[in-house]
Amino acid sequence: MINLRMLKLSDKTIWFCMFFLIAVGFLAILSVTYKTVLNENHSALFYLSKQFGSFIVGLIGMAFFAYLDYNHLKKVAIPLYIGMLLLLVFVLFQGTSAYGAQRWINLGLLSFQPSEITKLVVIIALAAYFTNRQGKSNPLLTLSIMGIPFLLIFKQPDLGTALVIAAISFGMLIWDKSSPIMLAMVVTPFLSLIFRPNIFLWLFYIFMVWFFLYFSRVKMSDMLIIMGLNIGVGIALPLIWGFLKEYQRMRIIAFLNPGVDPHGAGYHTLQSIIASGSGGFLGKGFLQGTQTQLHFIPEQHSDFIYSAITEEFGFVGAVMVLTALFSLIRQAFIVASEASDYFGGTLVCGSAVMLMFHTLISIGMVLGVMPVVGIPLPFVSFGGTALIVNMILVGIIQSVAMRRRDLIF
Repeated sequence: MINLRMLKLSDKTIWFCMFFLIAVGFLAILSVTYKTVLNENHSALFYLSKQFGSFIVGLIGMAFFAYLDYNHLKKVAIPLYIGMLLLLVFVLFQGTSAYGAQRWINLGLLSFQPSEITKLVVIIALAAYFTNRQGKSNPLLTLSIMGIPFLLIFKQPDLGTALVIAAISFGMLIWDKSSPIMLAMVVTPFLSLIFRPNIFLWLFYIFMVWFFLYFSRVKMSDMLIIMGLNIGVGIALPLIWGFLKEYQRMRIIAFLNPGVDPHGAGYHTLQSIIASGSGGFLGKGFLQGTQTQLHFIPEQHSDFIYSAITEEFGFVGAVMVLTALFSLIRQAFIVASEASDYFGGTLVCGSAVMLMFHTLISIGMVLGVMPVVGIPLPFVSFGGTALIVNMILVGIIQSVAMRRRDLIF
């Protein structure tokens, strides 16, 4: 039974920040899209109405998960995980393609991205697993829980969401106080990817990994797993590069040098930097941004929405959005630290890490300090599935917050 008294125990800051960000998102989406939809013979509120519809669904989902005792999620973690894998496999064979990627399932009037739902399910699955196996996690099983959805999403291809899965997993491993060996199994292969382009530097890195493992008296089985992962990733890098689409390879090259292709792969980044810098302190005003209204930045309503905010609302507006995002994330970590049980804390930690990673990468893309990997800004960017999932995450965080201590009648 719903007890409205429980709302008194919820985190008010999280509620305020979320609704503020959604309101700013509505304004930014309207500003970016209203001329475009008129040219396409749609209503000026076409995109805004779609986002508002997702917001209503998100409200229902958020309310449900806020009042649902989060411990019930632990009981359904395995069925949710299996169902998620089936959806990811289905989308590879029967999914709808757009922008060179096969990521959507089309149900007629409704379409959604299973990869967005995967983030939520991975958080629940890892939280349940770490709770059941506190301090005794099986390295291979832990890597499998993370790795299988990572590979299926990477194959779509959706590099951005795959990186989000990796970030969530790494953050939850740290929260779980996993052993240094477990963290080494996750972190060192990514470092191997970074060093691999220079074969001599990579060989030196492999030697140093072996050196520290050997003199740290690590078990032989763990050493073999870590070394095998590092060497395997290094050998597979040319294959991984080959799996990337041409536009993804060019995005990585353009990140390292945006001027290498200013009219192609580097175009988004250069135009976004121009838009961000031209807003000044107070911005050019709502519907007055030149880069935004003349549509110099393609798909600005989704991945590059922050550039429209900085141009039209200026430094002040940009800082307000950043403050709201990081205040929400900070409060989520506080809720995690005050949770009444281990499962609740781990669940909220995974949610906070996901929102933090999305924020850092999305804003970093706009400012040119991160590669363009297609990650939306939480609660602000256009995207129905992403908004619904983010609001459900807030519902789960509030479910943990409202159960931090006993309700007094």
